[in-house]
Formats: sequence, structure tokens, C-alpha cells
Amino acid sequence: MPDQPEQPAVTDPDNIPEILCDGQVNVSVAGNLAILTFTHVRPDATKMFKDGTIDPRAVVRARIVISVPNLVAFRDLLNRVIQDPNTPAPPAGGSTRH
Repeated sequence: MPDQPEQPAVTDPDNIPEILCDGQVNVSVAGNLAILTFTHVRPDATKMFKDGTIDPRAVVRARIVISVPNLVAFRDLLNRVIQDPNTPAPPAGGSTRH
């Protein structure tokens, strides 16, 4: 296997928060980009506060756009983690040089 190019250091200067997405997930591909869309089910706030009814809605919480090669690396990473959940997952994919 050829040597992997050295990856740049990972930083999080904006302290990006985690977002709970426990609903449906979708992947669409447009050219060399893949769009991952994540949802979370929660009550429709207008109906809940107006008349007290609970009307669950799948609300889009996050969209992540990545390259198709990184989508493939993500798939491979998920397969490894699912097959052996006790093994720490190494980073997958890489940055694109512009």
C-alpha cells in the first residue's frame, strides 16, 4: 500500500457544537460532490403552542457537502466501525488541494 500523504493538523477554533440528528438521513450526489442531509423529529412548534397538539415533523438539522472520494472513505470508515465498534476509528479521507 503506498504511503498516505501527511494530513494537516485538525483544529476546532470555532468550537463547532454537536447537533442531534436522530431522524431520516439522505445522500444525494451532484457531480463530484455528495450532500448528506440529516433530520431530527420534533413537534411542530406553532401547533404545539397554539392548540397544544403534537404534530411530529422531520426537521432538517444539518447538511454536509463532501467530495465523492471522501464519501467513499466515510463509507469505509463506517463499515470498519460497525464491524468492530471497540476499535478506535482512524481519520478517513483527506483534504482536496485547490
